[in-house]
Amino acid sequence: MKQLIAFLLIAFAFTACKKETDIEPGPLADRFAGTYKLSSFRYVDDTQKIEFPTLPMTANGTTISGKVTLTKKSDKTLDMTFLLTATGMDDESVTFEGVEVRQVGSEYGLFAEGSRIADVDGSSVIFNYSESNPKLEMAFVARK
Repeated sequence: MKQLIAFLLIAFAFTACKKETDIEPGPLADRFAGTYKLSSFRYVDDTQKIEFPTLPMTANGTTISGKVTLTKKSDKTLDMTFLLTATGMDDESVTFEGVEVRQVGSEYGLFAEGSRIADVDGSSVIFNYSESNPKLEMAFVARK
């Protein structure tokens, strides 16, 4: 009987050990940090509307392109820097500091001040933000 108990304890010890495939994934911020190239961009406010359904694009000798950089700040937060460039013009840049990465069901979202501003999956960032007063809409898709 003692041998059976010893055998069961040893068998249990081997099955309880973690296998390499059971290792927990790293911090969420590590999964999504990196540089993504803009593939589309839209901006609307009370005075203007800018829409580039496909980026990069060239028209009249001007090339417009951009990128989004997600920089890890902590295990669950990133800084998101958006950069839009156009030949012969000043770059436009916006940084969202301390954006929190959260898992929502099977998806991952980027949250700023409690509001979901983007979806991220490691290969793309889909950003969509709007306000009604004053009117402001900004949306883009960026891919690695």
